[in-house]
Amino acid sequence: MNINWFKDPDHLVYINAEKSLAELEKRLKLPGLVQAADMLRAAPNAEGITIKGSKRSSGKLFIPDLVFKQHIEMGENLFLYLGEMSECYVIYYPQQPVCTEE
Repeated sequence: MNINWFKDPDHLVYINAEKSLAELEKRLKLPGLVQAADMLRAAPNAEGITIKGSKRSSGKLFIPDLVFKQHIEMGENLFLYLGEMSECYVIYYPQQPVCTEE
């Protein structure tokens, strides 16, 4: 994963977790996405969580500010990375960012 790829707004799609995360889990066929997001939000870490989907698909749920040790726009929130050939979902919680450290 390259930090510059995540800085390009053309690669990002913003998802309000409270309104659309369960729907995204169903649409992407990534069972456990909501639960994994809750876990990572409760205990932020640099490793993130890999979520296995159906038919050899997977996604990486992580917090860019912890992974890259450098702030990027919206990087304090959860990102769901599906590979460079797909958009990356920025999962934000309107009430409070996941990680407030920089």
